[in-house]
Amino acid sequence: MGLLLATACLLAPLQGPSPFPASTPIEEGLSPDVVAGLSELVQGFVDSGEVVGAELLVIKNGRTVLHGAFGMRDAEREVPMEPGGVFCVRSMTKPLIGTAIGMLLEEKKIRLDDKVATYLPAFGAESTQGITIEQLLQHSSGLPMSKIIAVDPRSLTSIREVADLGGGAELEFEPGTDFNYSDQGTDTLTALIEVVTGAPAEEFVQARILDPLGMGETTCIMTAGHPLRDRACSAYSGNPGYWSRFWGPEDEALFPIFLGSQGLYSTAVDYAKYLDMWMRKGRGRDGRLIRSSSVRRALRPGPAKRVGGTGFPGLESSYGSLIQLWMSATPADPAGEQARELVAFGHTGSDGTHAWAFPKEKAMVLYFTQSRGTTTGMQVEDKLGELLLSAPFNPIEAAPPLEQHVGYYCEVTENDRYRSIVHHPEGIALEILGKAVVPLIYAGGDRWKLKISPGTVLEFDRSDSGEVTGYHIGDHYEYRFDPEPDLPSADEVAGHIAATHKIDSLASVGCLTLQSEVSLEKQGLSGTRTAWYAAPNSWRIDEVIGDQTSATAFDGDSVRMQVGDKPVEVLSADAAAALSSVGLADRFGDWRKRGETATVIQRIEQTNGDGTKLNVLLVRLGDTSGPATTLYIDEDRWIVGRLDGMTEIPGLGKLGQVIEFGDFREIGGMFIPYQAELELANPMIGKITSTVTEASTAKVMPVGHFRLEVPEQKD
Repeated sequence: MGLLLATACLLAPLQGPSPFPASTPIEEGLSPDVVAGLSELVQGFVDSGEVVGAELLVIKNGRTVLHGAFGMRDAEREVPMEPGGVFCVRSMTKPLIGTAIGMLLEEKKIRLDDKVATYLPAFGAESTQGITIEQLLQHSSGLPMSKIIAVDPRSLTSIREVADLGGGAELEFEPGTDFNYSDQGTDTLTALIEVVTGAPAEEFVQARILDPLGMGETTCIMTAGHPLRDRACSAYSGNPGYWSRFWGPEDEALFPIFLGSQGLYSTAVDYAKYLDMWMRKGRGRDGRLIRSSSVRRALRPGPAKRVGGTGFPGLESSYGSLIQLWMSATPADPAGEQARELVAFGHTGSDGTHAWAFPKEKAMVLYFTQSRGTTTGMQVEDKLGELLLSAPFNPIEAAPPLEQHVGYYCEVTENDRYRSIVHHPEGIALEILGKAVVPLIYAGGDRWKLKISPGTVLEFDRSDSGEVTGYHIGDHYEYRFDPEPDLPSADEVAGHIAATHKIDSLASVGCLTLQSEVSLEKQGLSGTRTAWYAAPNSWRIDEVIGDQTSATAFDGDSVRMQVGDKPVEVLSADAAAALSSVGLADRFGDWRKRGETATVIQRIEQTNGDGTKLNVLLVRLGDTSGPATTLYIDEDRWIVGRLDGMTEIPGLGKLGQVIEFGDFREIGGMFIPYQAELELANPMIGKITSTVTEASTAKVMPVGHFRLEVPEQKD
């Protein structure tokens, strides 16, 4: 397979249904360049003869972002590698034996500190009688690597025969004092499963692990005539460029019995199902297989440090209970000891198979070859470090210029209020008037995911010339538009509003005080609100709702808040900005004097309660550099009748708000509403109504009033 074809696999859907649906790297937050580089790396292994063939599967967030096949499944017969090859995964069999032992532990049929000799009398010899089940799981029993290395595996007749070879063996060290990777130990556990359950270990694994996980393309023994032989990969040994085939699908079974240390045959997708169960802390797609506590125990490093190399920058190789671990050192704890953090787990196989799971990154990678003894896995690990463990990839880096999408959108239905695509610290966001500002996450092409609902995709539409003409979410379409040229200018509208509401009169009044009754009907709560306003735009609002009190104030410089008897808090610039529309000048004043950018976006028609029609102008106080407040202006009376924007609610954060103003009256030369109905974009709160019961003016307010400072008491 050439590089072009291999890279094409990045977006190619898998054949047939998959538990890991096809996606794209960028949609799952991975760098498409690094993923393509990973594919190129493996293709380079084939081109240089470092492996005969390979299959590579990358899964992120449960979705397949790369499934490629490279080189040959059988070089002599010129059969190309294709996705779905069946590999002898060798030592990747061990974790399944660990899972089986974990099940027996949960069922209290065995205990970790049980002596193996209790179940296998051959271990009653002096050298091996102290070996425990836990030591076999952790490769700390002292058993040698294998007692069948010099034996033709085709001559084996039972797993018990293999296990008994370890009884009375000369140990590498005293049990529990060191680490020695041991196939012999795992085959001993496999025999122990048979003794405890009274059935062949392969039957237990099939019934309790493979079948529940839907691993229909995995077998413990590659029997003659097995249907998986049609896709079985020929196995090779040797050196780069000098590979010799030692097994092919037409040959008799390499292992006539199930060796728990190395006998499993599986596909990359099937083995990913097993890893996925571990990622889900013991729960398969159709139910739990093992307890989460068993998973935690298995992923805990054993007492003896495993010595071994790793291609992951900054990680150390370790070992749990029949599963490989890759650990990272964290800063020293108060006692000065280094605590190691689990970064990845999985296993490798000596015929060239590798599987890694990254819990924090929600990723799994399977790199399968049939080239025994290859060291290419460490190079893949180095690339995976760049892909998954380095600085997070920002999809915006691969997005088209953001300005192409920024602008105003609406449906073509009559009186549809506009939406905006605006700039946002994370890139761009969808602004829905009075509802929400939803950041968008780039997903490739013209597709963007809604951050609050990653399963929802917003896709931009373009003209033949490439200009953005709108967007759609499913079957809902919004079309891009520019304000109509016959609309009055923002400057003209500002003049009319200033003449109608006369907020400049506040300077001569000194301070306006409004006392109101407040009702939260849905909550069954009521209370009072006292608001003070002073020129040029200072304000303070004290509320008593039920048994809760709060005060918020702006002195022209900072917004401060006090809830109950807690200390006064100066709000962050971000939170203060969300409260910027509280002042009278912000709502009913002349925005030209505040230096604000304003745009008349639309003219819509509304119907009053008495059935009369009303022309309303929608004026945006700001541009598309971010979200902004929109005022609804009665074009006949030049009254601000409604406000759509965002606000900050303690404990809830930023929420969309819609405020309807009514019952306008003159006070202190100003024309202001005596009634307001606020609706927050939170269905649990409902509407909040406020009705002015008393209005007054005063020339002077106490020092510090708009800073929430209590004046000093004089004797």
